[in-house]
Amino acid sequence: MVFELQVARGFVVALTALAAVGISRPASAAAPDPALMVRLAEYSARLDSMRTHASYAIEGQLETLDRSGKPDSLKTMKARVDADGTTAKLNVIHYTEDGEDKTEDARKKARERDEKRKKDKKRLRIPTLASEQPRYVFDEVEVDSSDPSRVKISFVPKSPEEDTVEGSAWVDSRTGAFISAGFKLSKTSMFVDYVHFTVEFGESTRLGPAVSTVLVEGQGGILFFRKRFRGTAKVSDYTILP
Repeated sequence: MVFELQVARGFVVALTALAAVGISRPASAAAPDPALMVRLAEYSARLDSMRTHASYAIEGQLETLDRSGKPDSLKTMKARVDADGTTAKLNVIHYTEDGEDKTEDARKKARERDEKRKKDKKRLRIPTLASEQPRYVFDEVEVDSSDPSRVKISFVPKSPEEDTVEGSAWVDSRTGAFISAGFKLSKTSMFVDYVHFTVEFGESTRLGPAVSTVLVEGQGGILFFRKRFRGTAKVSDYTILP
C-alpha cells in the first residue's frame, strides 16, 4: 500500500523531466530568469493547493520483479481521492494482490495512513514553491528548439533532507506550468535503495495543468532479500473546490 498512497498524493511532489517532444538543444547551465522563478512559484502554489482542494480518480498497479526482471507479484487498485478544502481522503474502490480481492484490508490501511499523516507535519513539498526555492539550487539546462518557450529546469537541494527531492522539470516559461517531470528522493529509509518518479501533467483544470500519469521504479529489501518494483498510475476526473 505504500506505493498506492504515495501515488494518490503524487501531484504534491511532482518534479523531474521526461524527454521533451521534438529535438532539444542544451542550454548553458545558468540560473533561470528571476521572472520565470516567480511564475513557477505562482503555479506551484496553485498546484500545491490541489492537495486539499482537488478530488480525482486513480487507477494503478504495482509489480515486484524477480532477479531476472520478470514480474512475480502484482497489486492493482482503483480509488478516488476526495478533498474537502482542509484534508483529502483516499477511498479505495477495488484492490487486489495477485488476483485476490483485498479491498477491505486496503481500506483499513488507508484509514490508518490518513490518521498517521494528520500527525506527521513533515512532507515533501514542490521545490519551486516560493517558500522552498531558498532550499535549492536551480539551473536552466535545456531549451526545446521546436518551441523555445519550453525549458528544462534542474533543481538540487542545498542540504539533502528527508523532505527534499532532486531532479528537473520541463516547464512552460510563459506560464510557469509544469509539462512533464520526474524526481528522486534525496533520502530514503534504510530498507530502500532508491525510488524514482516520473510524472506527466496532461490534465487541464482551472488551476492549471494537473498530474495525469505517475510512474515509479525502485528497489529495496534486507540483506539478500531484495526486490525491484515498478508501478504506474493514471489520474483523471478532477473536481476542484472553489
